[in-house]
Amino acid sequence: MRLLELVEGSPKRILEIGCGHGQALSFLKRQHSAEFVAGVELVPEVAAIARQNSDLDVVITGDFEQVQLNYPPGSFDLIVASHVLEHFKDPWDIVRRLRGFLSSRGQFIGALPNLRHIKISLPLLLSGKFEYVDEGILDWTHTKFFTKSTIRDLLKTSGFAVQKIEPEFMPKAALASNATLGIFKNLFCFAYNFSARPSLTSSPNEGSARPQSRFANQPTATKLNS
Repeated sequence: MRLLELVEGSPKRILEIGCGHGQALSFLKRQHSAEFVAGVELVPEVAAIARQNSDLDVVITGDFEQVQLNYPPGSFDLIVASHVLEHFKDPWDIVRRLRGFLSSRGQFIGALPNLRHIKISLPLLLSGKFEYVDEGILDWTHTKFFTKSTIRDLLKTSGFAVQKIEPEFMPKAALASNATLGIFKNLFCFAYNFSARPSLTSSPNEGSARPQSRFANQPTATKLNS
């Protein structure tokens, strides 16, 4: 998993949103000798499997948009959100919340699908097609879509300093990108992996015209004990 190659240093406390069966957390705990790893998983059946993984200290079942984690600010050195932010109604609010759980020198890594991918942009340009599918970039469950520039904006307006935004390719697309000297890499990559740290010079939403939350009238989050 190329995303995990972005991890720097030796994080001791790790949180993953959308932890699935817990493979990434298990790897990180063993690789970096982490002291505590916690995951949040939406699907109860999947979370139940994750709880059977002895490497995971805590697995919380629930929708992160609707639950409030019972951890104090700055509790984690590393937060992971791989291919989950696009499923939330308000990813900006989610990223701002995650920043609050991150220590001042912590790292936030994640991955988001690339809307500029040639299989999306070319049919849209030539025939106006923008058709949802069961899986992939235009997955039915995706509520927000991103390009490299909007990923950067998401992070910066949520109080992060962007370190890296790197393209990820399927094998054939990687060959095509290399054959064109990387000129069209933003059309061939299916996703971007990013790394960011809390900004020391800006607070969340500073310099952005976007409202603090477009979903301020949503039901109050339910508090879960860890």
